[in-house]
Amino acid sequence: MGNTQIIKAPIAEEFAKFEELFVASFKTENPLLKQVYAHVMTTKGKQIRPMLTLLAAKLCGIVTHATYFSAIGLELLHAASLIHDDVVDETLQRRGVPSVNSAFSNKVAVLSGDYLLSQVFSFAGKFDDARLIEAFTTVGKSLSEGELLQMEYVNKPQFNEANYFQIIQKKTAVLFSTCMYTGALSAHLATDEQVEKLRLFGEYLGICFQIKDDIFDYSDSKEIGKPTANDIREKKITLPLIYAHNHASEDEKAEAIRLLDQVTLDEQAIAFFVQLARKKGGIEYAAYRMDEYRNKAVALLDDFSNKQIVDTLIYAMDYVVSRDK
Repeated sequence: MGNTQIIKAPIAEEFAKFEELFVASFKTENPLLKQVYAHVMTTKGKQIRPMLTLLAAKLCGIVTHATYFSAIGLELLHAASLIHDDVVDETLQRRGVPSVNSAFSNKVAVLSGDYLLSQVFSFAGKFDDARLIEAFTTVGKSLSEGELLQMEYVNKPQFNEANYFQIIQKKTAVLFSTCMYTGALSAHLATDEQVEKLRLFGEYLGICFQIKDDIFDYSDSKEIGKPTANDIREKKITLPLIYAHNHASEDEKAEAIRLLDQVTLDEQAIAFFVQLARKKGGIEYAAYRMDEYRNKAVALLDDFSNKQIVDTLIYAMDYVVSRDK
């Protein structure tokens, strides 16, 4: 796995300022919220998304106040969406520690997530560019649509790649693409073509990020930081299983449908799906598609002149693709 310090190096000073402002955005006088947000900060992850926002701005010119507002607002939105997702999915652990709903309660988690969302709106209100405001409203709607689409396909399982990519574009890739898009716009010097190329780079990086997560679901590793086979347990049909099912025998397909018709999947059923994905090459196929998107993303950076930032963005993509948790 790569080193996020390398990604951070060209924006070290700007990232330090982002972190200072980000921590300040969590300040509250409410005692319970203080406990919740202290807990959230222990699971904030590597913060790749704000790094991308800062890198996009620097690639197109300079980091501005609007860049910081974008990075903070989108990271708050990400944090709120994770809190809400864990409630919806009944997830009890995130990055190796109890989720907010597990450590406190569903009610506290939902209300805390709502409070963070209100903070997002306060940052969006600081923009003087209508395109940045629109980007914030669009990404929030897309995240919700993605979750609802996924719920629909859980109730009516479909082994369809187009549906899968539609979901991950809305659920995961849109946040990465918006980070790059708002970063580029906030620099005030990027052409429309440059903004679109960086938006697409972020989208492809987000797709790679989600495919990698979906590959992890079939791993035996205890180092990943979240339960494996969780997607299967929740009847979420991801790329490794889609490919495996579409290349399975008629008997295997029939057994898959029979098992998915059950109210819950027991450990034997989960083992069937894991073995099916492994036996039919689903994991290798997912890795192949991930590499396709990686290469498409890197090609978008050919026309940018700041080699240090370009190399850093390529490194960030390779970090996402090669990470082990």
